[in-house]
Amino acid sequence: MEACYRHPGRPGIYYCQKDGNRMCEECACCHSPRIYCQFRSACVISMLTKQGELTPCEQESERKPDVEPEKISVRG
Repeated sequence: MEACYRHPGRPGIYYCQKDGNRMCEECACCHSPRIYCQFRSACVISMLTKQGELTPCEQESERKPDVEPEKISVRG
């Protein structure tokens, strides 16, 4: 069995078809849930995360920015 792409010493028991990565149980989560994935309806990682058996990843896109964006005023 191939190793986890982030932890070479661990077996990659889960496989992401979209990214082409093998993952250990610690890494197994959808790394881009907001981006379309043609494999998601048959994805074991997605299914186990929804059932609560795998921990969801903290997504970069879901993090709140440390600084509030500047408000842009439009003058007509």
